[in-house]
Amino acid sequence: MGQKVTTSACKQALLQSWPQVFGADLADQAAKWKRISKSGKKGEPIERVFYHQSLPLQAMVIENDGVITKTVIRGFASFDADEESMSEAEAQMVERSSTNAAFDFFSKYHCFKPSDFTFQMCTEEEAKRDGTWYLLFPTSDFGRGTCSYDGQVDYLIAAYLPEGDGEVTEGTFATERSVLEAKAELVRCGFIAESDFVPTSRSRDGGEDD
Repeated sequence: MGQKVTTSACKQALLQSWPQVFGADLADQAAKWKRISKSGKKGEPIERVFYHQSLPLQAMVIENDGVITKTVIRGFASFDADEESMSEAEAQMVERSSTNAAFDFFSKYHCFKPSDFTFQMCTEEEAKRDGTWYLLFPTSDFGRGTCSYDGQVDYLIAAYLPEGDGEVTEGTFATERSVLEAKAELVRCGFIAESDFVPTSRSRDGGEDD
């Protein structure tokens, strides 16, 4: 049994987990986190969610039996908040993530992974008529739930898209590959077929800092 995990300990873990992709450019931003929520019952993993104080980033720190066992740092985009029930903190993050500065930030740094997106392929019949295309859907809740989104997403994962593929309308991508080839390539790149995605989202309660 480890000692009580404090917010300070979580911030130290996030400091040590600061993604290398940010390099020296953002080294001074590694410790600037604010805790937003804490959830989990005794005997279960304790999850703490943090928002960065100036960048469109969010983080989760997972504690098991008094020991920090996992940290996740990923981008925060507008699809990470529910329009009808978002908190003030989420609204501020949505506003931050919708700026031109955020667009440039996500275009430069890899804050999302292919596994943060599911895909849905067109049918063979649709491909014969219109050419092969597929839809990409971002996940939410640190990849544990799906969400519908009608905005542009290519700038979030351009570095991971199959070569030659491009976004033709919001969330819809065209490819020169056949349906089977396109699906295989997306899986190889790390994207998750929508039929294979199992959401494990859970609600989180708010909490005061330790």
